[in-house]
Amino acid sequence: MNRHKFVVTSTVSMLVVFIAVVGLAFYSNFVARASVQLPGAISYLPADTQAVFGMNVKRFVASPVYAQIAQGHEQEIGKDLAEITAKTGVDPLNDIDYVIGVSRASQPKDAGVVIATGRFKQDAIASFINTSFINSGKGSPISLDYNGAAVLMIPESNGAKLEKGVAFLSGSEIALGDLNSLKAVLDVRQGAAGINSNPILSALLSKLNSTEMFWFAGDATVLTRMPANAPNIPAISAIQSVFGTLNLTTTINGKITVTAKDETSAGQLADFAKGLLALGQLASGQNADLAALVGGVKITQSGTQFDISVTMPLDLLHKMETAKAQIKR
Repeated sequence: MNRHKFVVTSTVSMLVVFIAVVGLAFYSNFVARASVQLPGAISYLPADTQAVFGMNVKRFVASPVYAQIAQGHEQEIGKDLAEITAKTGVDPLNDIDYVIGVSRASQPKDAGVVIATGRFKQDAIASFINTSFINSGKGSPISLDYNGAAVLMIPESNGAKLEKGVAFLSGSEIALGDLNSLKAVLDVRQGAAGINSNPILSALLSKLNSTEMFWFAGDATVLTRMPANAPNIPAISAIQSVFGTLNLTTTINGKITVTAKDETSAGQLADFAKGLLALGQLASGQNADLAALVGGVKITQSGTQFDISVTMPLDLLHKMETAKAQIKR
C-alpha cells in the first residue's frame, strides 16, 4: 500500500470501521445527534441537521456478523489493522466505541462530518498524517485552531486543494469531514444552536438508545435523496419523518417507523407496503428461503405511524447470498 493511499485509508478506517465491508454504505448519506442515552457528541450536531445515523462499534465488533467477515478476510483485515495501529496508535476494533454522522440542509453534495468516540492519541495521529503527506510529495496538511480545537486539513491526491480534514475534539472524540462541516460542529460546541433545538429530530432521537447496533433518523427531506427512478408511492409527500434500527446477532432484527401528516396518509402508505409484501409472498411460493425471508416481515399501523419490522436468522441471509453468487457464475 503506497504512503498516500494508506494515510487516507487509515484515517477513514478509524472513523468508519468497516461499514462499507458490512454492506451498509447506504447509511453514509445520514449523520447523527441524539438523546441523553446516546453519545454526548451527538449534541454537537447543528440545528439544521436533516438526518443522522449511529453505529455502536463495540457491539458490532462483538457480533457474529463481524466474526464471519473477519473469518473470510482474516489475513487482509489483520494486516491493515496492524499497520493502522502501529502508525497511528489507534486500534479501530478496541479504541473506537461509537460512530455518528449528519446530513444538513446547507451542505453541498459529498460534504458532511462523522464523529467517532473512543480513545485517540492526537500527537501520534497528527504526526503520522503530516509525515506521510510530506514524504509523499502530495502537499502538506494545514494545521489551524478553531473554537479551541486543533484541525488538520488534508490535501487531495494532487495537492491542489484541501478537501477533508480531522478535528481533535478531545482525547475521546475525533471528527472527519469538510472544513465547513467541521466548523459547524465546533460552533455548536461553543454555544451555537444544536440539534437539541431541532424539534423533529430531537423527538425521534429520544426514542433511540446506545444499545442499538445501527440506527438512523431523518425528517421529510430525506425523501429528496431517493433515486429518480424510484416507484411512485402513494402519499409519499405526506411523510414527515422516518427512523429505524438494525441489530445483527444470530438473527437480523430491523425496524423502520414512518410518521405521516395524518392517519389517512399513514394508512395509504401502510397499504402500499402490504401490497408489495403480498407480491413477495406470491413470488416465494416455490422458494422456501424466500418464503422464510418474506415471512419475517411485519407491517402495522397505529394512528399517523406505520412500522415495518424484519426478523430472520442470520444464516438465512448468508445462505441466500451464497446461492446468488453461485447463480452468477
